[in-house]
Amino acid sequence: MKSDNTENKLDLAPAEAEEGEIPAVAAAPELPKQKKSKKKLILIAVIVVVVLFLLSRMLGGGSGIPMGGNYTAEAAAHRDLSVTVSGTGTIQPIHSSTIVGMVTGDILSDSFEIGDAVEKDQVLYTIDAEAAQTAVEQAQLALQQAQIAYEQASRAAQDLTVSSTVSGQVSSVEVKKGDAVSAGTAVVTVTDNKNMTIKCNFNSADAKNIRAGQSGTVTITSTGETVAATVSNVSAYTAVGAGGTLVQSVELKVTNPGGITGGMAATARVGTYACQSGGTFEYATQTQVLAKAGGTVDAIYVSEGTTVAPGTKLVHLDGADLADQVQNAKLSLENAQLNLRSAQDALEEYNIKAPISGTVTQKSMSAGDNIGQVGNSTLAIISDLSALTFDMNIDELDISKVKVGQRVRITVDALPGQEFSGYIDKININGTTTGGATSYPVTVMVENPDPSLLPGMNVSADIMVEEVQDALTIPLGAVDTGNTVQVIPASAISEKDGSIDTAQAETRTVELGVSDSSYVEVKDGLKEGDLVLVKSDLDQVLAGDAGTAAVMESGE
Repeated sequence: MKSDNTENKLDLAPAEAEEGEIPAVAAAPELPKQKKSKKKLILIAVIVVVVLFLLSRMLGGGSGIPMGGNYTAEAAAHRDLSVTVSGTGTIQPIHSSTIVGMVTGDILSDSFEIGDAVEKDQVLYTIDAEAAQTAVEQAQLALQQAQIAYEQASRAAQDLTVSSTVSGQVSSVEVKKGDAVSAGTAVVTVTDNKNMTIKCNFNSADAKNIRAGQSGTVTITSTGETVAATVSNVSAYTAVGAGGTLVQSVELKVTNPGGITGGMAATARVGTYACQSGGTFEYATQTQVLAKAGGTVDAIYVSEGTTVAPGTKLVHLDGADLADQVQNAKLSLENAQLNLRSAQDALEEYNIKAPISGTVTQKSMSAGDNIGQVGNSTLAIISDLSALTFDMNIDELDISKVKVGQRVRITVDALPGQEFSGYIDKININGTTTGGATSYPVTVMVENPDPSLLPGMNVSADIMVEEVQDALTIPLGAVDTGNTVQVIPASAISEKDGSIDTAQAETRTVELGVSDSSYVEVKDGLKEGDLVLVKSDLDQVLAGDAGTAAVMESGE
């Protein structure tokens, strides 16, 4: 072939013809040869193939089989079919937690490395907490002070009721209703009238023979009545009595039979020793009950002569101001408790703990580093790798086929030859529209994840939206427009060279079911072993993939 730059010109003008004759096409002149571009040659080749295909369709006769096409024969056979919806995604842990520093300071220690398994609440970092520790100690002291103040106020409030501390008889009431008293003021005097004492002078020589605990008698001067007595004390002091006699005082205790009152005169005898001079009865004890808090007397519960015992209410004071003090002290105590709890919680933040159990997948800071800003420093990431998941986007045309629980076949780009399984865990109904097409995110849970499957890996997934067991199937390439197939007898296949006599083919309408990328289910019209013609890949392309279109129709 000559190579030149001249253009090829073809004269297609018809020659003149007489009336009634079909014009003849003029003979083509010899064309000048030129160098064709590769692109033009490919285009011409495609056009030639298409023309030949159309001619074969026109010349094929009534058999319905394109002549000149390439075919193979395949028998209808039983197999399992799976209808899938495919997509891609990126592996993620089922749960991941980012640890962020909530305090500032130097990291004193860390106890883990990337890849380590950690438990929830395990201490990962220890941060310098000197200031926080001081704050806790100050809060503890403040709480102690508030506790003391509250207890004092509470006791003072309880002291508004003045009660007797001894047994006896009220000998005098020192206040009246409406009096304002302060802490320490005597409000009632209580006398022990059951026990009386009397002091008598004995000659010093006799007193030296008297001991405490000895029994004696006391004779009441006014009645002459004699009652038993017990020596309670012998004074060591010697005094000069009447007539210059040396005497010593002896005190005797008498149980009041009921008629003795303070000031009554009596004489005493101890054994054979009589007193040199008598004395007068006194009450054994006489107690002034004091107010422990200040206030106004608003109630008096006793009067002179009233017999009382320890705990008997004597007087009540109105302490409105004190009640306010108690309430304020209580509030201060509660506030101190809150402050301490807050300080302790803040101190806990300096021991950074694992929020979940899992595997350390990132460690950004170590001992010696400084956390400079609260909330902005990522320290580490912990991932729960016990379960893995990924999201894949499903087209709006397929989303109705996808259901929670459907099985998913998973392959991983980084792990060729390995296959994993999973199931649909969630279907998000909020779609995303891009370029006029809407897709919906679907979450897939990976079952029994292999340790080699790591977060961040890209995966391809096939969702098993429909599965048919032991279905009668034929290749997709055997299906023609209108759900028809070409069935041939075994005799149509040459034993010599395997060529197929398409003239023996029979067009048969079939009922189709589900299909995968290669085969389609035949529900009716064929039986196992029937031979069908299967178009070559090129014929399928030129025919517009009619068989696939027919399958799509049957699936509606």
